[in-house]
Amino acid sequence: MRHNSHRWLLIPILFLSFSATIAQPKLERRGSTARIVANDKPMLMIGGEMGNSSASTIEDVSKHFKHLRHLGLNTVLTPISWELIEPEEGKFDMSTLRNILTEAQKNDLKVVLLWFGVWKNSMSCYAPEWFKRDTKRFPRAHTADGKPVEEASSLSRNVLEADKKAFCKIMEYLRDNDKEQTVIMVQVENEIGMIEVPRDYSADATKLYQSPVPKTLSDYLDKNKRSLHPYMSEKYNPKGKNTWAETFGNDIYAEEIFQTWTYATYVQEIASAGRDVYDIPMYVNVALNSRGRKPGEYPSGGPLAHLIDIWHAAAPAIDVLGVDIYDKGYEDWVAKYHLHNNPLFIPEIRLEDKDAMYALYAFGHHGAMGFCPFSIEDYPLYSKAEGNDWGNMDLSQDDQLNAFSAKTENLSPLAASYRLLRQAEPYILERQGSDDMEAVLLTNDRREQDLITPDGIRLTVKHSYSLGWEPGAKEATWPEAACIIIRLQKEDYLVLGSGVVITYTDAKAEKRWKKGDKRIGLAKCETVDIEGGKMSVVRHLSGDQTHQGRHIRIPVGQFEIQHFRLYRY
Repeated sequence: MRHNSHRWLLIPILFLSFSATIAQPKLERRGSTARIVANDKPMLMIGGEMGNSSASTIEDVSKHFKHLRHLGLNTVLTPISWELIEPEEGKFDMSTLRNILTEAQKNDLKVVLLWFGVWKNSMSCYAPEWFKRDTKRFPRAHTADGKPVEEASSLSRNVLEADKKAFCKIMEYLRDNDKEQTVIMVQVENEIGMIEVPRDYSADATKLYQSPVPKTLSDYLDKNKRSLHPYMSEKYNPKGKNTWAETFGNDIYAEEIFQTWTYATYVQEIASAGRDVYDIPMYVNVALNSRGRKPGEYPSGGPLAHLIDIWHAAAPAIDVLGVDIYDKGYEDWVAKYHLHNNPLFIPEIRLEDKDAMYALYAFGHHGAMGFCPFSIEDYPLYSKAEGNDWGNMDLSQDDQLNAFSAKTENLSPLAASYRLLRQAEPYILERQGSDDMEAVLLTNDRREQDLITPDGIRLTVKHSYSLGWEPGAKEATWPEAACIIIRLQKEDYLVLGSGVVITYTDAKAEKRWKKGDKRIGLAKCETVDIEGGKMSVVRHLSGDQTHQGRHIRIPVGQFEIQHFRLYRY
């Protein structure tokens, strides 16, 4: 399908995978999209990320994982911190990791491990105390006036080796103890970037900055000059090829590029060593350069979209640059990080009800690998409804929660959206990166959007409030609405989502009717459930629900999958 403004190109399907002889999760690419394959089965990461300290004890893990299972997740992103793994230098304690694996398997969850090693949100706050205190052996980065910052130096060999040793111990444990492929991916460090200054101004860093740019980097940029990010194409001066300032410009943005190289080469050593032990997908995540801030005001040198070429040149062991979104402009941010050389993965996003719609758009429009709101353990399973005291439900009571799961009309928005995605997952995976799937996100400012299907049918998707009779339709601000539309075969579709009304016309027909033109009608519409990739009819919709065949409708507050067929007359 395509938006009215442009045609989607059918992307050639290319599968790049690791050796099938070793039982391990792997990354499988389809054009500019990708998915994880675990236990020989492709999957979407319909997930959430836990708070920084919410999986540090067995009690927390047990309580939260059970809730996340009922919430509808199939994947949980959970931190594993260096200070708990190696509380004393050289003495390793894997009990935290063991607890995570045990509880995840018990609750049928896959896990993405977040390595909080030397850096977490720029700072070295999750490093062990023995590491923090020994600043002579493990030096810090410095500001221009020589002041140390609480960020370990990315140039120190001692820092790197200590970090790498602990990381490899984790990978050894997974290799030897995770035969079920519970852990499907690993994040290396967390939101790397220099704060306060655009680069490290220590004597060692300054000496390197004033030295020639490594030939490895310049060769990569020369070889890939036709496909470089527009920002890098503008900054890179292939005729300079001397110091960083001469090659990238004498400004703080050249300093950021230098700092990026030091971080990326560091991460490459960590990731490469880990994958030598146990070769599963790895990624890095990024804190955004938003709100008009400059390098150092935002974390400078992190895996930002405009620096992707530096990361690819320096860290080929990293599969994906994941985007953490806490700012406005969701659609713009996801577009910036879904690139020809970077599939979309959202490991963190602000936890709010509208995530229900954002997830549909990410998977349906961008073919996202995964969508994971932050602090997911704090999100409720249900919405409070008049007359129902769901707020007092004991989450430890499986029988109550299982009984409640059938009451889909009272599920919280994200839980309801995730149930739809889990049901439709086989259909979505099959159509990733093709023009047989599209998604629409409607907002208060954009209440209507057109799609053109491969069958030449124009689907006009409007906010369901546009009909005028739903509660809230007369409010000044309309909530987000979204849907994924999947083409099953000719003029045969699924739609899953909430808050939308869909009409249909011949895309080639002119505005004024002429003899011989055909109209598009609704042949069949039904609400369906999907289990194991097979549909079953919940309700046949022919009368008022479709306005006597005039439209497909899923009202605001309802989350449904509808199957509809169109015909020409």
